[in-house]
Amino acid sequence: MKSGNVEGALDQSVGSWPVPLAQRTWGGWQAGAVSITAGVATWSFVVGGFTANYVDAREGTAAMLAGGLISQFLISLAQIPAITKYGLETVSTTKPQLGARGSAFALFIQYLTLIGWNCVLIIFLGRAFSSTLLQLGLITGDMQGSVAIVASVLATFGIWALLLLGAEGLKYTGVIVAIGIFVIGSWMYVLLLQTYGLSAIVEAKPLAPLPDGRLMNYSIALEVLLVSTLGWWAYMGSMFRLVNRAGKAIYPSMGSLGLGWAAIGLIGLYSGLVVGQPDPAIWIVEVAGPVAGIVVLLFVILSNLGSALVGSHAAALGIGQIPLVAKSLSWPVKTFLVLTPMFIVEIFFSAAFYDNIGTFMAFVGIFIAPLVGVQIVDWFAFRRIDTLHVPSLFRHDKRSCYWYKGGINPPGFVALVLGALTYIALLDPVSFVPNMELVQYTTASLPSVLVGALVYYLGMRLFGDISPEAKRAR
Repeated sequence: MKSGNVEGALDQSVGSWPVPLAQRTWGGWQAGAVSITAGVATWSFVVGGFTANYVDAREGTAAMLAGGLISQFLISLAQIPAITKYGLETVSTTKPQLGARGSAFALFIQYLTLIGWNCVLIIFLGRAFSSTLLQLGLITGDMQGSVAIVASVLATFGIWALLLLGAEGLKYTGVIVAIGIFVIGSWMYVLLLQTYGLSAIVEAKPLAPLPDGRLMNYSIALEVLLVSTLGWWAYMGSMFRLVNRAGKAIYPSMGSLGLGWAAIGLIGLYSGLVVGQPDPAIWIVEVAGPVAGIVVLLFVILSNLGSALVGSHAAALGIGQIPLVAKSLSWPVKTFLVLTPMFIVEIFFSAAFYDNIGTFMAFVGIFIAPLVGVQIVDWFAFRRIDTLHVPSLFRHDKRSCYWYKGGINPPGFVALVLGALTYIALLDPVSFVPNMELVQYTTASLPSVLVGALVYYLGMRLFGDISPEAKRAR
C-alpha cells in the first residue's frame, strides 16, 4: 500500500485503513467497556419485553442467555480473527467473500443497521427526557413533542462532538457509561425484586404465547435473541480493531455483547411478565416515584448515547470504504455526514420511523445471518485468515486480488440470497409467526447461517477462486 494513500500522520483509529499494530493498544477491559456501552440500551428492555409474550421467567432466562451467547459466538468467529490480526473495520473484512465492489452491499446493510438503530435510540432518549419533564411538572403536555425533538437533536450534536475525539472518545466514554450501566442496572433488579417478589416473577405466565405448544414458544423466544444479537456484527470493527490479539477480544465480546446485553434484557422480561410493561421509565416511576424516574432517565441517557456513539463511529469507518469519501472528506466531515440522516429523521419523521422500525430492520437483519456463515467458512475452512492480502482490500479495480467477476464474487451473493430465503421460509421476520413447524427444532437464524456457509463452501469449491491471493496485485 502506498504511503501517500495513508491519512498522513493521523491516528488511524479515525480512518478506515488498517490500524498499525503499534496503535492497537486496547486491552480487554477497555474493549469490554466499549462493547457493554454499545450492547446495553433501551433495546435490551424492548427485546426482553417481546420475549415475555412467549415464555415465562424460567424459560425466558434460559432462552435469552443462550440466544445471546450462541449468536455472539458465531459473530466472534466471523469477525474477531480478521479484525484483531489486521486491524480492519467490519466492511473491509467482507471483500474476500463478496468482492471489491460487492462489499458495497455489506456497507449498505451495515449502514442501515447502525443508523436505523441509532435513530431509535435517540428518538427514545428525547421522548424519555420530555416525559420525565412532564411528570415533574416542568413542561406542559403541548410542549412534549417539541421538547423531545430538541433533546434528540442536541443529543446527536453531542455524539458528533464525542466522535471528533476518535477512538479516545469511545475509550473514555465507554468506561464511564459501563460503570453507570452496572450500578443502575443492579438497582433496577433490586427494585423489581423488592416490589414484586421472586415468587411473583417466577409464577407469572407468558403474555401472548403461540397456540403451537411449549417447544415452539421457547424456540421463538430463542430466535428473538439470536436474530437481535446478530446485529452486533455491524459494530465489531469499531469496538475491537484497536485490540492486538483475538484472545483479548473474545472475552469482552462474549461477556458484554453475548451475556451482558441479555442480562439487562432480563429486566424487560421480568417486568413485562409481572407489570405488563418492560419500559423501566414507566413502571419504576409508578412504584418508586419521580426521583427514581430521574435515575432511570440518567440510565437512558447514558446507555443510549453510548450505544449510538459506538454505532456512529462504526458507520463512519464503514463509509470510509467508499473511495471518494476516503480521499475527499476529513474525519469531522465524514462523521457529520453519517449523522445527517439522523437529524432529518429526528426533526421530520420521528413518529413514523419509530413506529415502523421493526419491519424495516427485520428485512435488513436477515442478510447478516448467512453473511456470518460465509465469513466463518472463508476464515476457517479456506484458511483465508492466513493468506489475506491486505492491500487488495483497499484497491477498487482489477489490481485487487478480490476483483473476481467485475468486482463481485458470485458464490458469496448466492449464499446470502439462499440464506435469507431460508430464514423467510421458516419464519415471518416481521410477525415472528412460524411458516414451518420445523422452526421449533431449528430456529430460523441458525439454519440461515448454515445454508449461507454450505452454499458458499460448495460454490467456491465448484465455481469460485478459493486462493485469489496467489495472483497478488501488481
